[in-house]
Amino acid sequence: MRVESPDGSVVTEFGLTDQGQPTLVVHSAETTVVERSPLGLRTFEESFVDGLSIKHRERRMVETKYETPAGKRRMHHSLANEATVMLVNTNDAVIRVDLRVSTDGAAYRYRLPGCNSVLVTDEESAFRLPEGARGWLMPFEKKHEDVWRSTAPTEADGQYSFPSLFEVDDRWVLLTEAGVDGRYVASRFETETEESLFRVRFPDSENHRMTTETQDVSTTRPLATPWRVAIVGDLATVVESDLVTDVIDAPSYGNDPCRIADTSWIEPGRVAWSWWSDGGSPGDRETQREYVDYASERGWEYVLVDEGWEREWLSGLVEYANERDVDVLVWSRWSDLDTPAKRDVRLSRWKAWGVAGVKVDFMNSDTQEMMRFYDDLAAATADHELLLNVHGSITPKGLRRRWPHLLTYEGVFGAENYHPVPKTVPPEHNVILPFTRNVLGPMDYTPVTFSAETRTTTVGHELALSTVFETGLQHFADSVESYAAQPLAEEFLEAVPVAWDETRFVGGYPGTEATVARRRGDSWFLGTITAGEPSTVDVACNFLDENGTYRVEVFRDDDTGESLAYDERELSHEDTFSIDVSENGGFAAVFRLQG
Repeated sequence: MRVESPDGSVVTEFGLTDQGQPTLVVHSAETTVVERSPLGLRTFEESFVDGLSIKHRERRMVETKYETPAGKRRMHHSLANEATVMLVNTNDAVIRVDLRVSTDGAAYRYRLPGCNSVLVTDEESAFRLPEGARGWLMPFEKKHEDVWRSTAPTEADGQYSFPSLFEVDDRWVLLTEAGVDGRYVASRFETETEESLFRVRFPDSENHRMTTETQDVSTTRPLATPWRVAIVGDLATVVESDLVTDVIDAPSYGNDPCRIADTSWIEPGRVAWSWWSDGGSPGDRETQREYVDYASERGWEYVLVDEGWEREWLSGLVEYANERDVDVLVWSRWSDLDTPAKRDVRLSRWKAWGVAGVKVDFMNSDTQEMMRFYDDLAAATADHELLLNVHGSITPKGLRRRWPHLLTYEGVFGAENYHPVPKTVPPEHNVILPFTRNVLGPMDYTPVTFSAETRTTTVGHELALSTVFETGLQHFADSVESYAAQPLAEEFLEAVPVAWDETRFVGGYPGTEATVARRRGDSWFLGTITAGEPSTVDVACNFLDENGTYRVEVFRDDDTGESLAYDERELSHEDTFSIDVSENGGFAAVFRLQG
């Protein structure tokens, strides 16, 4: 059975083998990007892996429209063709497979009917990559904070975090999951050398730490599992895709849409943050006041008071900040919010003080129990109208469509790794993230760290991260003094938004260059980051409106790579401009439409 995207650019083939096992093939522009791959699910009572037959099929078109406070865009619209295949095993037990295909990829999930409890023991779900594919993978780590590496699928061995990116001829495929909540687990990939088959694997059971036994999923019917997702197309399609959120809460099945009736209190913003430059500073009230003053001067919306703040003075700091049009976010360990009683006491208290949001840290687990915690935490913070930032966390699964106040996740090897024990963040890693981790959703990398001792990137590269990396809360991590020493950087960071109306991939290649343009109103902000030898970056301006001329302010490296230079020019839709960048360099630019 073939299911195509509305424009015909993505084609899937669903079928059964001679042994009755379901399989799936994915094509993009006539290139096979996922070869015939197995599907299937096992429960404690039944196996839906082989011996299956098709009992019924149905097709439909799904149109999705929704709004988010932040993201690659705030207004979302997608069209997809969808098929549901009802399968029965030799015991006449039923499983349904939903297959959705849109212009930016394909996704599938399983549904089990009924109204009783069910124990899912594993999935047979996997993706087989064609011979000769090239991959960009992140080895699995419980915080999802490892460095991305370029690896051929046949050379990969072990477990890898979602997502995984592959180049197949001139097409691209990004593999991940969407829709994970407390009814399931967050999964990962597992593969062996010479195989090129990436299997969906459940997390290890935390009750069997010395074994490789995976956790079963204890849930209830009717069950809709998370989606297994393949974003496919050219690089622009991958970078610009919202497929991970598009598939959430399909109305065909009665799932809840956004679970917050009034979202007017959810405000994305830029955040001043003292912990990165001085780990003990969150415990010092006067230092926090300095950061409040600086955020107010810059027009930034928030200050984050990280681990170590004191109850005795925090409410006074919030009052001080609010008088200066700055809101305060506070840090909490997850274990201080892991029961209803703890959440009620602490969240109520913080809200009464005037706190605007919470950074919750150290979950470090993909188990079903932790997914239930995320559900409870999202609901409780929404009830108190507190913004949510999760660290030591899973990577995004599209759930900000249900909980739009969940403005950012960590789940990335970011600038925190410069401290407290200095590590090097490879420039190539930065230049892979726009094509991989940040495709899934907001990424709390905590960028623009000029003073990092082990930094090998230029200041132009660091400044451009504020635009290249998307997140609903953008934590500018360096000190007041470091930013004050770069007045051109201060000027750009005063202007750059964090909520966008449109995102366009302009050019680049994973690990070499990433140039991304984002629009807010009539203005465009562009960032370019590179890794490797000095080069010349050519920027085609065809993302600009065809009618009009733009005044362009360019913030680039000077000859040293440790300070910024500035120039202006006028450009229009038809133009291309070139910038010479230093080794591991970059630049940022603002395009303002002229009246």
